[in-house]
Amino acid sequence: DTYFDYALIKRFVFPTGETKLIPFNLGEVVLEKKKDIELKPLDKIYIFSRWFFEPKPTASIEGEVRNPGTYKISEKGFRVKDLILLAGGLKKDAYLEKAELYRLDIKNKKQILITFNLKKALEGDPKHNILLKDLDRIVVHSIWEYIPKQTVSIYGEVNKPGKYPFVPGMRVKDLIFAGGNIKDSAYLEEAEITSYEIKDGKLYKVTHKVINLKKALEGDPKHNILLKPYDKLVVKKIPDWGEIGYVEITGEVRFPGKYPIRKGEKLSSLIERAGGFTDRAYLKGAVFIRKSVKEMQQKNLNEMILRLKKELLGASTTLSATSTSEGETKVISLEFQMKKELIESLKNLKALGRMRIKLLPLRLLKHSKYDIELEDGDTLYIPPKPNYVNVIGAVFSGGSFIYDKNKSYKDYIALAGGPTKYADTDNIYIIKADGTAVKVNQGLFSWNYQRSRWEFVPLVGKKITIDPGDTIVVPEKLTRFAWFRPVRNITEILMHIVVTTGWLVYIF
Repeated sequence: DTYFDYALIKRFVFPTGETKLIPFNLGEVVLEKKKDIELKPLDKIYIFSRWFFEPKPTASIEGEVRNPGTYKISEKGFRVKDLILLAGGLKKDAYLEKAELYRLDIKNKKQILITFNLKKALEGDPKHNILLKDLDRIVVHSIWEYIPKQTVSIYGEVNKPGKYPFVPGMRVKDLIFAGGNIKDSAYLEEAEITSYEIKDGKLYKVTHKVINLKKALEGDPKHNILLKPYDKLVVKKIPDWGEIGYVEITGEVRFPGKYPIRKGEKLSSLIERAGGFTDRAYLKGAVFIRKSVKEMQQKNLNEMILRLKKELLGASTTLSATSTSEGETKVISLEFQMKKELIESLKNLKALGRMRIKLLPLRLLKHSKYDIELEDGDTLYIPPKPNYVNVIGAVFSGGSFIYDKNKSYKDYIALAGGPTKYADTDNIYIIKADGTAVKVNQGLFSWNYQRSRWEFVPLVGKKITIDPGDTIVVPEKLTRFAWFRPVRNITEILMHIVVTTGWLVYIF
C-alpha cells in the first residue's frame, strides 16, 4: 500500500536551525532508479500509505445478511464470499438461487447489474464468487419474495382479528383458535367465508359461503370446512349487542333517575319503569330535551342570527356611505355599535333542544302515536302543576298572576296594567307550557291545542285558550327604532329565538 508518487524529506538547515521540507517521487528513486538524493545528517524521510491520499475501496451488502452495511475491502482478491462472511453470514431466509451485484462504470457513468448464484458463490465457484471492485453493492433477497406467504384472515367478534399463515389442511375451527377464540358477542348461528379464485393471474371469481359457527366449533365437517389460501372469515355480532343508551327522567314521577334503555324502547316504558306519574304531575308542561333536536335548532338559530346580522349591518353601511353631516355620521356610528352589541348577545344564545311531546295518562299513552321511541341522551322533566300565568313584555307591570280558567289573555294583560304606548298588540303571542308559541292574531286559521288540529276561525271563533304555566308575551313595536325597519318579519324572528332558546329578548 506504499504511495510511490510522493515522499518527503525533513531537513534542518545549519547554522540557522530552520526546517526545510523536500518533496520527491519515491518511485523514481526506489523503483526506476532514475535519480537519487543525497542525504545529510539529521534528515528524516516520510513515506506514506496510498490510503493517506485516496479513499480505501469499499463495497456494501444489503438484504438477508446478519450485518448489512458498507465495508472496506482490499484491492486484490476480495470476493463475494469474503464480503458475505465479513457481514456475519446469511440469514436463514436468504434466497440462494439468485443475487444481484450492482457495479458503477466510472468511465461511462452507468450502473451495471450482474446476477449470480449465491449458493455457488459460497462454494467458491469463480464464475459466481466474483472479484469485487470499489463501490460494488450486493443485494441478497429473501426466499419469501419468490415463494409468497399465503395467509387466511379472520375479522369481527374474535379476540385477535387479523391475518394468519395458511397451512394446508387448516379448517374454520383452527383459524378461530389462531384468532384468540370468539367473544361473548359473537353470533353463533351464522358466519361468512369469502374465497378468492385466481385464474391466469387474474381475479376470476369471489364467492361467499354462510356457515353455522356453533356447528363449526363442534367439529361438524359441513361447517368446519377446509380453508383455501386467502380465505376471509367474518364472525358477526349479535344484533343490538351492547347498544344500550341512557335517558333521564326527573320531576313528578315516583322514581326519578337515569335509566338504561334498549333500542326501540318507548316513552311509556320509561315512565312505567319510573313508577308512573305522581298526583301532582302537570303533563302539559313536560319538558323533553333531545340532542339531535338541539343540534338542528342551533343550526337554524345560527342561520337566523346571520341573516339578521346581514340585514342590520348592511343597512348601516349603506347609510354611512350616504351621510352628509358630522352629526348624522355620529348617529349612524352609534346605531352601528348598538347593532353589533345586539348581534354579539344573540350569538351567545344556545338552543335548548326542547321537543314538544304530548303526555297522556299511562294507559292512554301506550300504543298511541305520542308514545315515541327514545334516543340515547334524552331527558324528560315533568313539573308540578303551576297555578299561575306569566305576562311579560310591553305592559306596565309584568309578572305572574293566579290562574283562572275563566280569564282570557286580554284579562291577564289587563291585570298587568295593560299594554304600553309602544306595545305591538298585533303580534301578541303566547308561549305555551309545552314550549310551543302561538300568535293571538292568526288570520283565518287557528291551531287548537286541545284537539291538535287547525280550525277555521270564522266557524269556531277566535278564542285563545290559556293554560296554567303559559306565558303571554306583548312585544314592543320594534319598527319605532329606525335601525330595525330594514329587517323583514323582525317580530317573528325574535319570537322564534324565544321559543328555541327559552329567553325573551328585550329591545329598548
